[in-house]
Amino acid sequence: MTTLTPSAPVRSSRARPLPVPVRRTWWPDAVGIVVWFSALVVVALWVSNGGVQNLLAGAGDLWISLGRLTGLVSSDMLLLQVVSMARIPWVERALGQDAISRWHRLLGFTSVNLLLAHAVLTTIGYAVLGRLSFLPELWSLVTTAPGMLLATAGTALFVMIMVTSIRAARRRMRYESWHLLHLYAYLGAGLALPHQLWTGADFLASPVATAYWWGLYGFALVMVLVYRVALPWRVSRQQRLVVSKVVTEAPGVVSIHVTGPRLGRLPVAAGQFFVWRFRTGPGWTRGHPLSLSAAPTTAGLRVTANVQGDDGPRLARMKPGTRVLVEGPYGRLTPDVRTKPRLAVVGSGLGLAPLISVLQASVQNPAATEWPVTVIRRSHGTGPQALQADLDALVASGAVKVLDLVGPRSTDGTTWLPAHLGHVPGPEALRRLIPELDRTDVYVCGAAAWAEAVGADASAAGVEGHALHVERFSW
Repeated sequence: MTTLTPSAPVRSSRARPLPVPVRRTWWPDAVGIVVWFSALVVVALWVSNGGVQNLLAGAGDLWISLGRLTGLVSSDMLLLQVVSMARIPWVERALGQDAISRWHRLLGFTSVNLLLAHAVLTTIGYAVLGRLSFLPELWSLVTTAPGMLLATAGTALFVMIMVTSIRAARRRMRYESWHLLHLYAYLGAGLALPHQLWTGADFLASPVATAYWWGLYGFALVMVLVYRVALPWRVSRQQRLVVSKVVTEAPGVVSIHVTGPRLGRLPVAAGQFFVWRFRTGPGWTRGHPLSLSAAPTTAGLRVTANVQGDDGPRLARMKPGTRVLVEGPYGRLTPDVRTKPRLAVVGSGLGLAPLISVLQASVQNPAATEWPVTVIRRSHGTGPQALQADLDALVASGAVKVLDLVGPRSTDGTTWLPAHLGHVPGPEALRRLIPELDRTDVYVCGAAAWAEAVGADASAAGVEGHALHVERFSW
């Protein structure tokens, strides 16, 4: 067992760690229970309103009843998806961005598919009853049924969001453009409401149904207004954050240092991220989800960004004093989720940034870790690396040992390794690189496909789920 106690990197005597947000460990189970319970309530309301009896009442009523059921479950999931977009802080802290993204994606794709099934099944049912063909009946419903034109517009918005959320489409879009399109989910939910109230008997069939649906709509609206609008505005107004300096770290990479007079009141943990808006003129409303690249202290916050994209030059040219608006903090790639005595971090490119902040925070509590920490850095070339000075300081303090994996990626072997090591199976590579893997928490951060590959191989190598912490750079 290693008994080394690292010396902490030298910091200003006035800099103190910021308060760490509270993490509710029971939330991961609660979220799944809420989703399933909500679906069961909707099915129960459908049954109580004659859903099962209508299945046996004839061909037309059968199709309509199935259409009602798919529409109800779709509406329920769409509203839960809106709630998941609200970024409720304690849910984010408990689940982490990856888990929330998976729930959001599952609810989103399922709800839109059920919405399309609702439209098709209901149209078939009315076509059978009216003895019409499918397309004339569809046209009649859209143009004559109360609220249907608005509902059709809402459905079109949801389909557009679903199509642009497919990974192949997302890779072709700027984050800011995709994010703007995604906000139309709120409009889609609003456009569907008149149709549900005017023609959806299940919404008003009983006082219980009315209370449930109005309650769910109201809850979704309140969560969005509170956590996507009011809370970010309040935090930004209280903190009065400004850019203190912009430092070039490597070609195309800068670190942005932010400070403010009330940072001591901001609960944020190393490894978390904010959505940042830098008020530099045209384009300032674009949000940038950037992780902290240094342990947060009262002296300031630091994020490190690639400025080679469309919005990069604007960030690279920022002047000291530029005002900053924030949403967050989000994420749970933080030191306090650890469960093992040893620690290893695996990062690719700027995926190493939040991991460095975790390491710096961990050094402040040396008794919690067996040192040194293994740092596995994946890079494509041998040129200047971002945040090299931070790693050098951690190495000099005895806190870490760095293992570099350099070279173009493997295309016919283990894809997260460089080509010259691609023949080594991923689980075996991790066991070689990380001593005492079974006693180690493994933190992974990088581009989505790369991080997923490392995470899958870590699981195959025997790393338990509670000791594997993966954050993907994706949206």
